[in-house]
Amino acid sequence: MAGAWQNRCVDAPDPPIVNWPSAVVAFLVDSLLVWGPAVAVFLLAPAHALPLAAGTVLAAVGANWTLYARGTTLGTYVGGFRIRTRHGLAPGRSYGLVLSLLTCVSVPAMVGLLAVTFAPGNEASGPVGSPASYPLFGERTSRRKFLQAADDHWERWT
Repeated sequence: MAGAWQNRCVDAPDPPIVNWPSAVVAFLVDSLLVWGPAVAVFLLAPAHALPLAAGTVLAAVGANWTLYARGTTLGTYVGGFRIRTRHGLAPGRSYGLVLSLLTCVSVPAMVGLLAVTFAPGNEASGPVGSPASYPLFGERTSRRKFLQAADDHWERWT
């Protein structure tokens, strides 16, 4: 009886947190879902390109907002994780809005920010800071074969 009680009182282990390569791939996939249709509109309908492109970007940001608020997007599915708060809940509408607006930020600017943060010898203390201090984290749900090598390399490097 005492053993069963002790097993219930033991804290559950922390969920496996996603590595940066998977998070960057998820961000890139979600950004391509925003900007891919907008670029296609410029190529396929040049006469009405601006209004149609703005509409597709707004529709994609709205869809991403809904999906980010729940913690799962196409990018996070491809990366094999879901987004959670430190309390284990879905991010909610406010974090969802911030994350969906981040998909509109220039991809090279985000890659440059990550490169500055994780430059050799910088030890993840640059502009992005330590992942332990983030209000959101990526909870690994599955491993993706095409990202496994990048994640394994990241674990050895850090």
